[in-house]
Amino acid sequence: MNRFLTVLLVAAVPAFAAPPAPPPDIESLVRQVAELLALHARGRQAHLRTDVDVLLSDAGEEFISVSGGRVSRITPAEERTFFTKYFKDAAYEEWDDLEPPIVRVSADGTMGWVITRLRVRRTQKDASGAAKETRFVYAGIMTYEKRDGRWVRVANVSTFE
Repeated sequence: MNRFLTVLLVAAVPAFAAPPAPPPDIESLVRQVAELLALHARGRQAHLRTDVDVLLSDAGEEFISVSGGRVSRITPAEERTFFTKYFKDAAYEEWDDLEPPIVRVSADGTMGWVITRLRVRRTQKDASGAAKETRFVYAGIMTYEKRDGRWVRVANVSTFE
């Protein structure tokens, strides 16, 4: 009886297997990768211009940040407050890729991510008005979901060298 059940199960597996995935739409994939690279470039311009509105133009209703051993859920208002303070009296001399970004899009085109490694050099005036320079190398991954035909930032994992 066990042998019969084994043969029956092996014969039935193809009936329950997922159908083969359709071949990827290369044109769509190339377009979506270009869209994600454009968002990365827009993030660079937002930093160089210290423009909170541009930086948050692709924000969703919640943003998940992973950094410093913590996971935080951030509302758009909290993100705006943070970057308004972070950009106040700041200037970026560098916010540049150290290597080409790694971009991927899910097979169904609903999720994408951009892995970057950047050199950042910025100055910001402190309470006394003195400019303080900060330099660091950032490496991280920004994840996006496609919603109503546009990419929305949903999560980021950040590391600093």
